[in-house]
Amino acid sequence: MSEIQRPHEWFDRVLPETVREHPEKVAGFRGTLLFEITGEAGGTWTVAFDGGAIDVREGDDREAQFRIKMKDVSFVSMMNGEISGANAFMSGKLKFKGDVTQAMKLRGLLFAG
Repeated sequence: MSEIQRPHEWFDRVLPETVREHPEKVAGFRGTLLFEITGEAGGTWTVAFDGGAIDVREGDDREAQFRIKMKDVSFVSMMNGEISGANAFMSGKLKFKGDVTQAMKLRGLLFAG
């Protein structure tokens, strides 16, 4: 994956490119994730997966089955592989609501390491 400096780069460029180049990473997964990224470079993004298709939108979808909340610096570190998703979660840097077993199907896409 490409290194990012700000969260929006991951949602605008890296995530769609990764899904396009590696559709197997999302095959069979259906669900909507809401990312609440706090901090100066933060924002809110809704990402809907439907099999191999992906829809990324800026903004809040209250119907999301999964919610991920992180500070912008922690999100960038995780997406750049500097910290693992497991370490971010265990240290309280990543807060997650939803069915963890379902979300783990996206582990290689969202939670490297």
